[in-house]
Amino acid sequence: MIQQIIRDKLTEVKLLDSQLRREEIRKFLDYYSGTSIEQYIKRYFSGDAFSEIPPSITNFTRKFINKISRIYTLGAKRTVGNKTELYESLTPTKDVRMKHSERMTRLIGTIANRVFWNNDHFDYRPIYYFESYFGDDPFTPEAIIYPLLNKTADLSNTIGLQWGYWDSEKYAVLTEDGKVISEEENPYGILPFVFTHREDQMDSFFVEGASDIVNSNEQVNIGLTEMNLGMRFNMFGQPWVTGLRGDQTLMRIGSNSILDMGDEGTYNVTSPSGNVADAINNIKFQIELVASNNHLWVQWAESGGEVPSGISLMIKDLERKEDYFDDIALWRLYEQDFYRVEKTIAQYNNIALPEEFGIDFEEVEYPTTIQDQILKDEFDLSQNLVTRAKIMVRDNKDLTIEQAQETINANRQTNESETKQSIFAQFGQETGQN
Repeated sequence: MIQQIIRDKLTEVKLLDSQLRREEIRKFLDYYSGTSIEQYIKRYFSGDAFSEIPPSITNFTRKFINKISRIYTLGAKRTVGNKTELYESLTPTKDVRMKHSERMTRLIGTIANRVFWNNDHFDYRPIYYFESYFGDDPFTPEAIIYPLLNKTADLSNTIGLQWGYWDSEKYAVLTEDGKVISEEENPYGILPFVFTHREDQMDSFFVEGASDIVNSNEQVNIGLTEMNLGMRFNMFGQPWVTGLRGDQTLMRIGSNSILDMGDEGTYNVTSPSGNVADAINNIKFQIELVASNNHLWVQWAESGGEVPSGISLMIKDLERKEDYFDDIALWRLYEQDFYRVEKTIAQYNNIALPEEFGIDFEEVEYPTTIQDQILKDEFDLSQNLVTRAKIMVRDNKDLTIEQAQETINANRQTNESETKQSIFAQFGQETGQN
């Protein structure tokens, strides 16, 4: 079976649709990282255009992706039966890795997350490009193949790559033409991967990525470059001449030079009709449109004004809040998938984890006034919805719950002692007794 799958998948990766997907992923990653973006702009201009100015690059892809990826902004609290402390010691990097995984899922659409054992703890590796093999269920891969080593910066270049292959029985390393370099038994009996998707799948395993953000970013860069080129060449008008003598050639002129065009010659300057303000407004419109489509809002520097209050932010963020709750439900399922893989790998390493798994995502809070926060804290304390230690940790992220409780206990003793001393001092003053 493995040989047939290898032949089928290595043939498939060379097909046009697979190649286009690789190129798209490479483009998305370039825009997110802000590297090599010039190559996507230069294709829209003639070769000599950039001898005068460099391409104009702005990159809001990363900012937008990070803004809409907020499931793991504040991390998550996981409980694993009576072995929560053990599980936390086994997953020291999980929150950091999951935050990155969410962002890449938002960017690319679908990624594979490999779960592996690293000495004494779990670790996680995102795989951006891969091909999968399906059995009866078109949404549940039974095998996966992906490039192990990319020797070039071009992700779309598969020449000279080695490929990793996994199914529930085998793990193999292959050459690009399907030759097996090494092969061994899969010790886990499952695929040690969790597949995360930007949204729930509809009619395909792979989900569309943030093409709207990236394409808009590219359009803005093209517009900025065109505007700067226009200002470079047309800011002072386009000179033109007629009637040059046969032995006369055009030369660069300026305010301190005079060009002799003969008796019949004429010289004039045509002012450009383009409006820089219109170009800037069009660029702003492009950014605002894609921001609105992703439930974001943009505040330009020149607009000024006060910082929005917590209430106004909640109103502006209402639609994004609804998407946030939908995403929580989706990523709660992914967390359960991660735990099932972790539990299997832990068992292989002689570590028993319980069946129970729970997760609580920390919700992003909006800024409030001091008075509103005091009233909320007092209400939460009166209803036993929170502890003083948790409030203290909220305001001082460097403290643990235990440290906060110790500080509160010490402060309580000090305050009670000072209160008693002040009462006795007041009594002495009023009675004249020591």
